Amino acid sequence: MIMSQKDTRSPRRASHRALLAAVAISGLWSCTDATDVTLLEIAGTGVLFGQAYLDLDASGTFTPADEPIAGGTVVLTSTSAQIVQMAPTDSLGGFQILSVPVGTYRLGLDQTVLGDSLEAVGASTPIVVALGDTTAFELGATFPILPLGAVSTAAVGSKVFTSGIALNSRLNFGDGQVHLSGAGSFLRGLNVNRAGVSVGDSVRFLGRVVADNGRPALDNVTAQVLIPGAVLVLPSEVTTTAAGSASGGTMDGALVRIRNAELADTSTTTAGHFRFWADDGSDSVEVWIRDFLAIDSRTFPPDSVVRISQMTGLLTPYDDGTGAVRWRLMPRGGGDISLETKTADVAVSMSIDTLQASLGDMVRITVVATNNGPLTATGLQLQDAIPAALTVLSSTPTRGTYDSGTGLWDIGSLAATAADTLVFQA
Repeated sequence: MIMSQKDTRSPRRASHRALLAAVAISGLWSCTDATDVTLLEIAGTGVLFGQAYLDLDASGTFTPADEPIAGGTVVLTSTSAQIVQMAPTDSLGGFQILSVPVGTYRLGLDQTVLGDSLEAVGASTPIVVALGDTTAFELGATFPILPLGAVSTAAVGSKVFTSGIALNSRLNFGDGQVHLSGAGSFLRGLNVNRAGVSVGDSVRFLGRVVADNGRPALDNVTAQVLIPGAVLVLPSEVTTTAAGSASGGTMDGALVRIRNAELADTSTTTAGHFRFWADDGSDSVEVWIRDFLAIDSRTFPPDSVVRISQMTGLLTPYDDGTGAVRWRLMPRGGGDISLETKTADVAVSMSIDTLQASLGDMVRITVVATNNGPLTATGLQLQDAIPAALTVLSSTPTRGTYDSGTGLWDIGSLAATAADTLVFQA
């Protein structure tokens, strides 16, 4: 971006006028640099000065977060793209171009400064130099600004800007990892600088594209919070099958939630983290609870009593040892996991073989007790009264005993998914 300001009253203008007095306005000059670029020979009448900077916060103007471009080259060209003059930048990025004649020009940074990765900030704005002008400019260069979804196709090693909504606080991972979401895309930021990033913040990242476990990510990230708490972050509901593959990789880095999953294969990793597998019946996904989250792993026994009612976490890729990429679910804290104690869910139904009967007719009544699980029901008893209009002739249970006096059917234990039947003849 080129920003200019005509200085008509400042001491800086007076000093430049004194400098101009020493320059013959009608004098002609020429110069050739190390690459034999031929400069135009024109009479000089004005002075251009300013600062060249690297725009590290993508703000489009020089701020305290930016760095000066020292040892670079500023190029002044005519409207026909011919080089008029070149000037070096000092250690603070400052430059000055003397003896600029009246006319219209463009001012920019030399391509050797921009290289393959930097872009000029803003358009090359035409500069009109009037007689005796002393004009100040800012010349910026920045890295490409990519949509979140485009980072995955950027060249590995390139440095880029992108932005999105933070799915976790920087402290949730302990290693400076922050995940972003935006427009149906997700991105993992690795080694994020110590910025106060919180869940839901609108954040801008500057980092270098890398392949992490075969998946694209940004490394050595400088983060800038644009809008604190911009969005209420909601996880995507997925199965454990979808979580284990990140839906074919499309949800790499996403915040997801699974429900009603069984615990299995619990262990402690060599790094001291607690690991288990969760399975909702579709397939399993590996879950890591990092030691610094201070979650008591004893609350996750691998048995049939406790299961996960719901669990939220971030998907992170890993090599499963065969060269294939799978994903771990990484809870952000204790609030991301809800456990429940499983019980036996017993359902009772009753049917009668006729809806109309006369005095002396025989009817058959069937009572069925079904255990829908997940645990075995023990000490199970059912009680119901037979209508007074009926006289019970016999009762036959498939399990336990029936007391016709009290109407109590004592079943005892009933395994999960099993059913028992009590048949009355009356």
